[in-house]
Amino acid sequence: MKILLVSLLFLFSFETMQSQVGINTTTPSPAAVLDVNSSSDGVNFGGFMPPRVSPAERDLIPVTASDEGLMVYVINPPNNQLQLWDGTAWQIVFPQQANVDTVIAAWNMESLTAYGPSPYNPGNASASVTVSGLERGSGLNTSGSAGLDAWGANGWYSAAPTETQATAIANNNYVTFTITPVSGYNVSIISIEPYNVRRSGTGPTNGIWQYSIDGVNFVDIGTEIIWGGITSGAGNPQQSIDLSGINDLQNLTSLTTITFRVVNWGATAAGGTWYFNDFSAGDDLIIRGNTN
Repeated sequence: MKILLVSLLFLFSFETMQSQVGINTTTPSPAAVLDVNSSSDGVNFGGFMPPRVSPAERDLIPVTASDEGLMVYVINPPNNQLQLWDGTAWQIVFPQQANVDTVIAAWNMESLTAYGPSPYNPGNASASVTVSGLERGSGLNTSGSAGLDAWGANGWYSAAPTETQATAIANNNYVTFTITPVSGYNVSIISIEPYNVRRSGTGPTNGIWQYSIDGVNFVDIGTEIIWGGITSGAGNPQQSIDLSGINDLQNLTSLTTITFRVVNWGATAAGGTWYFNDFSAGDDLIIRGNTN
């Protein structure tokens, strides 16, 4: 009988503990599964210590979408952070950081010769992202003489006068670069700042910016661009492109790599050239965004 009574009391206590558990308190909140009081005597106080891990140790935690809400303190001096798993990525809880409008990536075309290297890495990039260099598509080449202070290619001509955006893509007549947020950062890409395009008289007349979130399927940004008729070194000024309304380019995490490309068509000779041109005292192709 005594054994049965003890067993019943144990089961009752376990049932109670499963409802509300109090540490340093005998009256846990009915709204909390676990209520932790900083002190049991009003004299000695303590805090809650979440699991402390290095970035490498955090990445070994086998989190899934169902583990949303899991919290760790990542020790990575001087960037120690309290992080929360949101079901798809680790997000920074502390230190809180406001959105910062910044240059995500920028290239300066000054002093480039021979069409410039491919890939051509940005001279300026935010610490919140990894950026690949400007790269020529496999359908392009760099034969013959090139303009100074510009990055580009020739070989754009393939099927004129019936060449279209679709045939240009099929012939790999485009230039690309990629942007990937660094783990722990949230990045929104908001604009391509005003830039300048230089082309020869037989170079591409038309083009379009595109983006992809998987590196395979591309989406047009806006509409077809007529690059302009100036064929001298002064080039053709291009307006800024607002990207803030494209949901795919907002609140990016390290799980997504954005590929940008410019597709060109309308060249009338194999030697026709097209370049991103040097037109300012500083950077000439600037991608701007918000980071936090």
